[in-house]
Formats: sequence, structure tokens, C-alpha cells
Amino acid sequence: MMELQGISSVRWRCLGIALAGLALMLTATPIQAEDTRVEVLQRQLAERDKVMLELLRRVETLEKQIGVPRAVRDSAEASKSVAVNKTASAPGSVIVTERMAERALERSLSREGALLLPTGVLEVEPSLTFTRQEDATSRFVTSGGLIVAGETEINANRFSADLGLRLGLPWDAQLELGLPYRRAEVETVTNVGFAPITTSGSSGGGLGDLRIGLAKSLLREGLWRPDLVGRFTWNTASGENRDNGVSLGGGFHELQASLTAIKRQDPVVFIAGLSYQHSLEKNQITPGPVIATNLGAAIALSPETSLRFSLSGAYQGETELFGSDVDGSDQVIGSFIIGSSTLLAPGVLLNGTLAFGLTDDADDMSILFSLPIRFNTPLF
Repeated sequence: MMELQGISSVRWRCLGIALAGLALMLTATPIQAEDTRVEVLQRQLAERDKVMLELLRRVETLEKQIGVPRAVRDSAEASKSVAVNKTASAPGSVIVTERMAERALERSLSREGALLLPTGVLEVEPSLTFTRQEDATSRFVTSGGLIVAGETEINANRFSADLGLRLGLPWDAQLELGLPYRRAEVETVTNVGFAPITTSGSSGGGLGDLRIGLAKSLLREGLWRPDLVGRFTWNTASGENRDNGVSLGGGFHELQASLTAIKRQDPVVFIAGLSYQHSLEKNQITPGPVIATNLGAAIALSPETSLRFSLSGAYQGETELFGSDVDGSDQVIGSFIIGSSTLLAPGVLLNGTLAFGLTDDADDMSILFSLPIRFNTPLF
């Protein structure tokens, strides 16, 4: 009997040990699973830290290339972060820090008139433009005493050197001035068949019209609404209209009102514009009104380089001569434009634009180079 009780006691002890082992196994499984998840999270955090360190090294390299001192950069970033925290709660507010304003993309948007300069900041932009236009008209000409069908080609090369100035004003406004110098070379060729029978050429040049503009931010970008800039420009009739029988363009008082909108989806910015221009009568001639629009996008390839693509179109009504419309004088002008900008040095941007005409009334090709120079020290 005592032996049976001993055996029973041993069995109960073995059963207790087995149950205790099973309990330990059941509790150890979730602990091991939790340890595995912790290890996975730690590895992911380590990989994220490596990516962040690599990005920080790249940013520091880029900042050294554009000449931003580290001490100044750190103190400026600290003050900017405080300013961002103070204003971030304002709904619809768009905060462009000093570093962002020095990116090629923001500089290009300022040049396009979509962003305005801070108060007191001055920007000067010299530019050069070359335009080529070729027109051909069928007509009857006299050749060898006979009247035959021919064609008259008018090939024009136009050059323009422009000096522009932009100055940031209080209340989100901007003053804009510009003065161009224009030169034109026009060649007229009369062809019969494929052979030219007469050729003539002339050239002329002179100062263009002084333009004065005032721009104002009307809306700040929000969740759905775009940044909106309104602008009023007066092209004065101060320039020369013709020289040596060659038309230089301009010579009329022109009043233009426009709206420019941008919407950001970094690194892409969408740009749209609408304008209306009215010309005043001079010497019994009144050029037709012009309604123009454009739609495009700009993309930041890097902090130092950006690209732009846009389509522009305009319709000019018929010209009035002695109070009557001149039939067939209206024009439809369409162009496809490709542009690029790159930072050469702090405050100095190199901009290039290539435009192709899409309609008969548009210039066949236009090339522009400009060098906007910004003086970041406010004048007032």
C-alpha cells in the first residue's frame, strides 16, 4: 500500500513538472515573437538612420557648393524653424524660407512673375533675344516682260537687348521696370519657280518702349486654391517704331492686365496665366486688343537646376485705321516654349528659353538668354 502511494506521488510530481514545462513553453512563444518584432523594428530604424545620414551629407555638400557657411546656416535654420512653428497654424499660408527662395525653381518662378520678391529686395535682369520669322506670299510678278505666278519671301532676324528691374514692395507688392533695345534685319526675296529674280534687304534699330508694371499677391496657396498674382503693366510709347523703313514693333501706349496662378506638387509647379492688352490710338492707327493665355509646368531637377514647359496662345483683334477695321489684320499666335535655369553663384541665375511657333502668325523660332542677379540685402 505504501509503495502504491509512493508511485502515485511520483506520478503527480511528473504531471506537475510536465504542466509547468507546458506553461513555460506557452509563455515563451509570445516573448520570442515579441523579441523578433523588436529586432525587425531595430533593423528598420537603423536603415532609416543610414538613409537620413546620407541625405544630410548630400545637403551639406550642396550647401558648400553654393557657399553657405555652416554656422550661419545652423543659426538661420533655427530661427526659420521657430518662424515656421509660429505661422504654420495659419490656414492656407505658404512659407518660402530663404534657402527655398534661393533654389533655381523659385528663382525661375520669380522671373516668370509667379512669385514676388520680399520687401526691399532688388533683382536686375539683363537679357538677349534672337527671333527668326519667315513669311511667304504668292503673287503675280513680271519676269522677262511676262506676268507670271511667283512668290515673295520676307525673312526677318530680330535682336533685342533688354534690361529689367524688379523691386519688392510692402504689402506683398512688386515694382517692375524694363527698357529694351531692338534691331531688325529684313530680307525680301521674289522667286519664280525655284529661282530668285530680285533680292533686297534693309536693317534698323533703336530703343524700345519703356515699360512700368506693378504686381500684387491676391491669394495665398491653400489646400485647393492656387497662389494668385495680379499685375498691371504700361508699355509707354517712348521707343522708336520704325528705322530706315524697318518696323521695330511697339510705338503705342499699351495697357495690360494679367493674372498668374501657380499650384505646387513638389517637385512640380503648375503655372497658368491670362491677360488682356488694350492699345491706344496713335496717328489714326489703333492696334487690336490682345487676349492671351498660357499653361505650363516647372520641375526642380535639383536645388540648382530647373526645367519649364509651356504652351502659350494669343488672339489679336483687327487693327483700326481711321476708325475702320482693316479686314484680315487679326492674328492668332501660338507657341511651345522650353526653358531651363541653373544657379551659377549665390544670387546669380542663368536662364535660357527656346520657343517654337505653332501658327503662321507666330515667330518661327525665338531664343532668349538672361542673367537675373538678386541682391538679397534689403534696400529698405
